[in-house]
Amino acid sequence: MTTNDTRPAAPKQSTFRSRGRFALMMAFTLTELRLLTRRKGVLAVALFLPMMLVGLSYLGQRPDSLEQWGTTLGVYFMYALMMTPYMSTATQLSSRRDTLVYKRLRTTELDGAELIAANLIAVAVLGLTQMLLMLAVFLATGAPAPENLPLVLAGVVLGLVLAPILGTFIVSVTGNHERVMFTMMPLLILAVIGAQLLDYPIEIVAWIAILVPLVPAADLIAKGWGGAGAGLQSLPVPVSPVVADIVLLVGWTALAIFVTTRTWRWEPRS
Repeated sequence: MTTNDTRPAAPKQSTFRSRGRFALMMAFTLTELRLLTRRKGVLAVALFLPMMLVGLSYLGQRPDSLEQWGTTLGVYFMYALMMTPYMSTATQLSSRRDTLVYKRLRTTELDGAELIAANLIAVAVLGLTQMLLMLAVFLATGAPAPENLPLVLAGVVLGLVLAPILGTFIVSVTGNHERVMFTMMPLLILAVIGAQLLDYPIEIVAWIAILVPLVPAADLIAKGWGGAGAGLQSLPVPVSPVVADIVLLVGWTALAIFVTTRTWRWEPRS
């Protein structure tokens, strides 16, 4: 007498189910991208910010050395990280949480983490598009090519990962959408100021600046573009600034995820 053993089919079913969830998450990401591009304010920032930054660089004093170019472009790319991935994530997630959009979407096959991840991927793609446009505009208007392209890419990728996660963290510790505009401003201001203090003559100021989330991404981009002479030059510990930048970016990402997963709520709080 023979029996049919169906146990080997279980891994296949699990694989098919995982593929189906991944396909659904990617479909949700594409939907989020379409919704983002329909928001005229977000699209205007993504498309016209690079031109505005180039205009500012021409109105002011143009960099006259490779190191100055690196420092300047590191700051400009920091602006891009804060204005699109960070701010867009915070405002969009808080708005949808308050209107219970995500709470209703959790009745689908995707769990809460996958819903949020799909949203963050969409925002990161928009941020990457913005940075590529900035890169093209800067190179077309006289900026030198990067000295160390892998460092530039490391700063961009790690920054694009951290910025939306920081936006999610801000929403998780803020009660409702009305308060998000206030709670996200301190980090925005600190990051913008910190990116400009990386080459400050007083070393302790630069050391404090590098501890601000996302500022290490600006330092990596500055060094990748302008060489080792751009950005932060030394640390009070026997670690190279590049290694410190990467460790800090990964550390801030892990910490933000840890806090967010423990404080996130699917409904607004008073």
